[in-house]
Amino acid sequence: MKRSPAPVLARIVALVLTLAQSVNTWAQEQAIRPLDVPMSFAGTYGELRHDHFHSGVDWRVGGKVGDEIHAIKSGYISRVSVSPWGYGNGIYVTHPDGTTSVYGHLLRFCEPVARRVEKEQYATESFSVNLRFHPDEFPVKQGDVIGQVGNTGSSAGPHLHMEIRDTEQDMSLNYISRGVYKPLDKTSPQFHRVCFYALDTLPLGGSWRIHNLQRPEAVRDTLVLPQRSYVAIDATDRQEGTGAKLAVEQYRVSLDDTLLFAFKVGDVPSDKGRYIRSLIEYRESSRGGRDLVKSLVEPGNRLADRIESRRRGIIDLPDDAVHTLLLEAIDEHGNRAALRYRVRRDDARFQAPARDTSLQAVPWLWYMQNCVIDSSMSYYLPAGALTDNIYFTWRKVAGPDPERGIVSDVWQIGSPDIPLMKAGALEIAADVPAGLEEKSYMAHYGQTLSYSGVNVRFGTYCVAIDTVAPTIQFLERKKQIVNGSTIRIRVRDNASGIESARVEIDGKWYLSMLKGGTVSLELKPERVSRGKKHEIKVIVTDICGNEAYETREFSY
Repeated sequence: MKRSPAPVLARIVALVLTLAQSVNTWAQEQAIRPLDVPMSFAGTYGELRHDHFHSGVDWRVGGKVGDEIHAIKSGYISRVSVSPWGYGNGIYVTHPDGTTSVYGHLLRFCEPVARRVEKEQYATESFSVNLRFHPDEFPVKQGDVIGQVGNTGSSAGPHLHMEIRDTEQDMSLNYISRGVYKPLDKTSPQFHRVCFYALDTLPLGGSWRIHNLQRPEAVRDTLVLPQRSYVAIDATDRQEGTGAKLAVEQYRVSLDDTLLFAFKVGDVPSDKGRYIRSLIEYRESSRGGRDLVKSLVEPGNRLADRIESRRRGIIDLPDDAVHTLLLEAIDEHGNRAALRYRVRRDDARFQAPARDTSLQAVPWLWYMQNCVIDSSMSYYLPAGALTDNIYFTWRKVAGPDPERGIVSDVWQIGSPDIPLMKAGALEIAADVPAGLEEKSYMAHYGQTLSYSGVNVRFGTYCVAIDTVAPTIQFLERKKQIVNGSTIRIRVRDNASGIESARVEIDGKWYLSMLKGGTVSLELKPERVSRGKKHEIKVIVTDICGNEAYETREFSY
């Protein structure tokens, strides 16, 4: 007997409506906290991190690992990544509302995902993996446990880094300024340092620091400035319940009630984050200092869509009268800190520093491709690598030094104080001994040499050769290489640097991690039998292909 199409159609329609209602319910979900701990942050969205903005929030966990991490909304696990650096163990959950939540530095993943990751690691014989999943592989509901808090990757202590991304636009979103998470915050930001820089009157003349206010709130005297200058501000936010220095959302500079500069972090697209190098006073950061937001707006800064400025943020004093300069720092909840300075013009007080005549110099325009060719060196910089016009400087620092393995002239290329949005291509002629071509590499030059590759930013470089294999040292405890269930091996290379480290136990590849010059691995009974003798072999290769290996016997 044939089944009537009407009931079948009705069931299909009902199923579609149920799925639509379910998706709509998910889309309306309000994000929950990822942890069962009080809301307190070690870092917030938009913090200045030298070459990028902090793109999420760092949840505090009291200095311990192991707290369960919950999916903040329903969806599916779309990606996991494992690396010695960055997020370490990272997990990505895609949601029906068009967002993806990211959880970084995990101690471990939930069991089904952990098994899948380990299977991939052994199949590819690689610690680092990056896996993507279909929606039906690892679905999750809001509140499901997806992992545990850890300290993996580029992490200075146990915490959960969490960010929310617009899935299509690849842009991280600020869930605090949007009111999704509401920490107690009635505390105003704090100024730490304020610097002023004189601008040369000559084209491409550059700038130099004239005031360095380490206690900016204590200044009472009138500040003397040249006609044209700009200011740079180091400020952080505070919140109740944490001693962390958090992100300031807005910076404002006004002269006599006229706004000169205003910057608001907003939501930062991933392709614009590197332009923080143009927003901050980069020479302070490059010398190991803190990041200061400067009022000077460079023409190639792609963060200009969130900057409001007058005369590029330059403090232009028309006369020698006393004027009022107002600096403001505002956090995500509208708490505001302000500094008022009296400023007066006196051009006679300021002269540009003398130029280093040992450096050759040519003008380079930010919107063009630029190139310099000298006796044994050429350097090409693509268009858009600069954000302002500069005088590009270079010089030959030294000749070859065979005792150090240097087989070319040493060249200083540009100034490390100038930020680049893209690397340039460097070529240096070298006299490489016959048969050692594969042992040569482009090196950062300094007290030690290190691998740089040919695509480099401003700095000092040479060509060197490396024929010495790495060294391997088992970190023993009472003559036993196993400490509990962990084995650690220190590896070092004198020049080009470690390329890879491979561990084999009883002739088979074994999962290990190379980080910071240490290879570490955890022995698991299901892979290494207890109470029996085993052989471990460590094979280390440097960037120039020099290889070393060590073997040991052990039991545990």
